[in-house]
Amino acid sequence: MDRSENDSNIESRLSWTIVLKALADENRLQIIHELLREEASVQDLSNSLDIKTYNISKHLKILETSGLVRKRKVGVHRIYHITEKLRSRITDDNQVLDLGCCKFIFGNP
Repeated sequence: MDRSENDSNIESRLSWTIVLKALADENRLQIIHELLREEASVQDLSNSLDIKTYNISKHLKILETSGLVRKRKVGVHRIYHITEKLRSRITDDNQVLDLGCCKFIFGNP
């Protein structure tokens, strides 16, 4: 393996480490599950998950930094949505996130 391949593998592992850390929080998993259903603002997520807007904003920042969600501006609101990187790893029914190393199941147990 040449040096560029090794550097790429290290970057890939670091990227997945960040993703797994972002998904390690129950509230962030709930946010991801909600955003799989439809795009939403901080206030929408706060109302549907019964989590304070301040905390939703903190969690969304972590999810955005990890590359799992993005936002777009609509007037004065920021609308959050799942990135294609993440969406490509979700089953068609939006119930399972398969990262290869592990699976997150959003459906009812």
